[in-house]
Amino acid sequence: MRRIGMENRSDFLVLGGGMIGSSAAYYLSRAGASVTVLERGDTAFGTAGASGGLVNWITCAESQMDLFMRSQALLEHLPEELDADFELNYNSYNMQIISNEIEWEASAQLVKDFKLPGFEAHLIDSRESHELEPSVTDDMLGSIYVPRVHYLNPIKFALAFRNAATRLGARFVNASPVTGLIFDGSRVTGARTEKADFYAGTVINCTGVWSETVCKMAGVKGPIHPIRGEFAITEPTKHFCNTTISSAQYQTIVQHPELFPASAIKYNLGFSVEQTSTGSCIIHGTREMDSGLDNSVIPEVIELLVQTACKFIPRLGKLKIMRTYGGVRPGTPDGDPYIGLVESVPGFCQCTGHGGEGIALAPATGEAVAELLTRGCTEHCDISRFSPMRLYAEN
Repeated sequence: MRRIGMENRSDFLVLGGGMIGSSAAYYLSRAGASVTVLERGDTAFGTAGASGGLVNWITCAESQMDLFMRSQALLEHLPEELDADFELNYNSYNMQIISNEIEWEASAQLVKDFKLPGFEAHLIDSRESHELEPSVTDDMLGSIYVPRVHYLNPIKFALAFRNAATRLGARFVNASPVTGLIFDGSRVTGARTEKADFYAGTVINCTGVWSETVCKMAGVKGPIHPIRGEFAITEPTKHFCNTTISSAQYQTIVQHPELFPASAIKYNLGFSVEQTSTGSCIIHGTREMDSGLDNSVIPEVIELLVQTACKFIPRLGKLKIMRTYGGVRPGTPDGDPYIGLVESVPGFCQCTGHGGEGIALAPATGEAVAELLTRGCTEHCDISRFSPMRLYAEN
């Protein structure tokens, strides 16, 4: 028999304790609401644990720029506000290597189109690129140089939100996957787990790649396109990489598939490399669309990933790969997250589908959801374009 008591009732029930769910829990708790968070595993070991930690505006969709800019404004003060060290580094840059003329043209257009106040990007030639990063090969046309990017530890970032929310009274219940939703008529009033039933005035779906399953429990639309990323970790070595070095080919694979082998197209294969404080290098960069929920690695993909990175950073070829792993991110059909109430099902809110931008958008998303649910409107960001009700709009 399930235990039902006052301790299982709260103003808001957040499903999913990852980056987005923990952020929402913090901002709701800061607003004075009582919050319970149900997490299927442990905080931050889902999508957040499969992130490289780069916060880079140039990879963010134009439709999400307001959320991104608000997140950056919040991020500046979050180490102090959350009383946590999540290894935030403001004083860094990103280099995206350009290997051919088509990539150069696509990169030039990207730099031209995505100018933001306080943010900039430049095209630099091979010589300038090599001067910034001596470890990269001369066999390239140049790179996109982004002089202002941030890095942070994604697991510590999610835990910082969780711990701050807990200090404000939020309750996190781990190892509690949702098995069903509870209704009073058409209204969602809670969720069931194998341990207990939990009740709240509003249930918020922040379950990431599992959110479509929760939507089906609610009887609403919420298609998720899982995007798998694969990672390889090298043995520690003497520091040689000053920042994240990545490939600019993402924006050209879709536009000019004839330039790439079938394997690169299938796995949307680019690369990113960053060296950790311990000296190990993290090699990642695949965007395997519609991968399902399988987060296992594919040896062929890891081999291609490492080969691609070694082509432009030869020193990597001398390092032993110590560990590989995969992670799945929650994409949506149109590339934008679902943020907002589902009008057809009272008491049910969507907050999911951030794809690979969960870290970059988490602070503003959590704040906006808290404002919407506690005040009835958002103060800092217009999130109407992210409403899950767009799924019901007539074409």
